[in-house]
Amino acid sequence: MDEKLPESVDVIVLGTGLPEAILASACSRAGLSVLHLDRNEHYGGEWSSFTMTMIHEAKATTEGSKMTEAQRETVEKEHLRAGETLLELGNRQVVEDIQMEWIRDEIREQLEEQKEMRRFSIDLVPKVLLSKGSMVQTLCDSQVSHYAEFKLINRQLCPTVGNCDENAEKITLNSVPCSKGEIFQSSVLSILEKRALMKFITFCTQWRGKPEPEGRELLGEHADRPFGEFLAKMGMNGTLQSFIIDTIGILEARPSAHAGMLAACQFMDSVGHFGPSPFLFPLYGCGELAQCFCRLAAVFGSLYCLGRPVQALITEGSRVVAVVANGERVNCRHVIMSNRFVPDGVPVKECVKIERNVWATEKSVKESQKEQLTLINLASLRPEAAISRIVEVGFEACTAPRGHFLVHATGTQEGETSVGTVVERIFEQNEVHPYWKMSFTANSLKFDTSAEHLPANVIIAPPVEPSIHYAHVIDECRRIFCETWPELDFLPRAIKNEEEEEEETEEKNEE
Repeated sequence: MDEKLPESVDVIVLGTGLPEAILASACSRAGLSVLHLDRNEHYGGEWSSFTMTMIHEAKATTEGSKMTEAQRETVEKEHLRAGETLLELGNRQVVEDIQMEWIRDEIREQLEEQKEMRRFSIDLVPKVLLSKGSMVQTLCDSQVSHYAEFKLINRQLCPTVGNCDENAEKITLNSVPCSKGEIFQSSVLSILEKRALMKFITFCTQWRGKPEPEGRELLGEHADRPFGEFLAKMGMNGTLQSFIIDTIGILEARPSAHAGMLAACQFMDSVGHFGPSPFLFPLYGCGELAQCFCRLAAVFGSLYCLGRPVQALITEGSRVVAVVANGERVNCRHVIMSNRFVPDGVPVKECVKIERNVWATEKSVKESQKEQLTLINLASLRPEAAISRIVEVGFEACTAPRGHFLVHATGTQEGETSVGTVVERIFEQNEVHPYWKMSFTANSLKFDTSAEHLPANVIIAPPVEPSIHYAHVIDECRRIFCETWPELDFLPRAIKNEEEEEEETEEKNEE
């Protein structure tokens, strides 16, 4: 039998995706009482990671049922008070057009026989963390990092195109050197290119210490021009320019010289922080992050109820006063909801369509002696689209059985060529034969939240968005929290206990 929900809380959070989990943990950490609800039986919503068996149930997360007229009448009769009205919650299609197929049935049978299906962890939203980015800082300060483990993305590849035969162009995947050691060891760059790159790194180091007006002045007339033009002015063309633009472009799509320099400095700040690469990937998949923030929220008293029908808001005037879930009324002061729950009457201002493809393979897109976690910016192969990339992970990231890989392709839906088509071309040229494929569209929604459409104390959490890292998500959550509760701190640095302080002292002494 389901436990009875509390009569009243400060905040009700609807949906357990990453943004909702961050906000729930921030509220709980600040001393607010939180009830966290989800219609699904699992955490993560559209930010989830699934096993190979569970992924075939992913479509169910986009489905729901409206209240019948009889149910609505019952709710109104049992829960509405004088002056109150019922506002039914929506069931927005955030993830849609899900298609899955086994290309090679013999592999499926082999995986089932060996009970390896559960070893897959397939992300709906694969991203990486910048080692010195705002998400990593928040994870460390709040000690959410205690609940998660990470691995370095230890290979970035830059695609270059050359003639293959009369009918096609060969795509070559070259390793991008990130650290100074890798630059000097690179066999792709000439000595002159290595010197030019080191000169550029020195310039970036000097530039990032300047105030913005002075920094823009150093860039001169190129400040708002394409980054490539500025690099050409500095004597960097051809392969070297492609390497830099592809590397920085993974952080900032189509950057101006000023935006490109900011991204370059951000990239270099993160190199060497945890290793020679600036990027981290969560072990067991990106869906782990939502669960980690939920764990922190639970530690500070947040109550979790999954698999409950969440039906409607109860409003009085311009504010929500309660939520109806599982036939119970829970009074509250604020409601935070994922995009899925936004009432149908709230207009969508903007919808960015994100194309997602996932393949399971037995071979990496670029073979090496040791398994790599790989990131590839495909912008040069699909210049008409703002976002096009590959993230390839496998056993080392605890996302696939040994000898198997998951190739994640993400791209905005722009132009005639899809990101999936580009990746399949790479597969063909490198003799990679996927045995399973999934494709779907993720909708990044922005709503008109004016008072005439939405109660004043309802907060819509940040949507799924196409960028490679988590800066936008964590920064938006921080902004929302600080605007709503300006007197409270957003996930402040945790106070270390005596044991932790002793461990830190011992580590420093050992160093």
